[in-house]
Amino acid sequence: MNRHPLQAGFLALFCLTLLTIITCIPVHAADPGPFADDRVLPIERAHLAWMAEVSDVEMVAAIAYVETLFGKDTRSMSSLHADFLKAKSAVGSITSLSELDNHTTLMQENARSFNQETMDQVSSHQGKPENLKVQIGNAVNANPYIAMKKDAYWSTRSTYQLDEFDAWVSDTQKTLNALQAQGYTVSDTSPYLVRFASLKTDLKASLNTKDFDRAGSTAVMIRDRSSEITNRIAALQTQVTTDTTADFRLGEADRVIARADRVNPQLVRQILDIGDAEPVLSKLKIDVNLARGAQNGGQSGLVFNQLQLIKKDYRDLAAAYRDIAVSASLAPGMADILKAMSYSLEETANRIGES
Repeated sequence: MNRHPLQAGFLALFCLTLLTIITCIPVHAADPGPFADDRVLPIERAHLAWMAEVSDVEMVAAIAYVETLFGKDTRSMSSLHADFLKAKSAVGSITSLSELDNHTTLMQENARSFNQETMDQVSSHQGKPENLKVQIGNAVNANPYIAMKKDAYWSTRSTYQLDEFDAWVSDTQKTLNALQAQGYTVSDTSPYLVRFASLKTDLKASLNTKDFDRAGSTAVMIRDRSSEITNRIAALQTQVTTDTTADFRLGEADRVIARADRVNPQLVRQILDIGDAEPVLSKLKIDVNLARGAQNGGQSGLVFNQLQLIKKDYRDLAAAYRDIAVSASLAPGMADILKAMSYSLEETANRIGES
């Protein structure tokens, strides 16, 4: 079922999409960390442009409705809308994910002020909230630019996710080739990669539906299949040194932290209380720093012990994200993202050896 972009935006009187927007982070096919920024940014920027277009149309319709009320004063609404238009026009020039997050917050604050001013005008001048909602809904449904921005988002997301899929297949094949050259037996693993590569058709079809639920479910299925391959490859590499393994595990931890550091603040802006997600992340950071300190000091036993704590942190964080995904009211696609993060955290934990 396709989700209307306003589904997550209803407030007391009407919906302003940006008030609850969390830019839609795509699900990586295999890695528990984030995409490279140069692949995430165009997708999130296109999503913000789409949501901004919806909110722009909502604002115009709200001003038009308030103009029909006796004794109204739309000067503040028009001024806030003008500020919003300036921010909207700057979306295309955003060059980093941190800048995009800050810009989203700026636009949310503007939309919140506009919404409050609209509610004040409607309440003070005998307006009818149900009529306002109808007028806004009609304006949104009739606006062709919203459909264009939606198509642009899904086109951008498809391009970069399909490219990422191809890159993962290519990189994994190179890994298998390198292992074979070193004398490892990869004949049992190669067919898994061939079957995995055939999933590109499913990924493309799910993205073509422009449905957050289907695209997210397909991405999770792809993650499951990719984990089969990565686990088999990990099992092949039995001659890797302890120090090399620790480096790899701590590198994984850095990627987990980087992604959680981006997701948690966005969750806070939407639902305020995110339970254990933040304290568990803080503990993970401490445990990773202690592990690095032990590694630098040549204390391999202490490093191993810290990795066991990191393993528990992953599972605790996975549980926190699962709880949010099933219990909180989230923006379209965000529950799928949290479920996928929870799954990959469990997989990452499982790859750390037992004490």
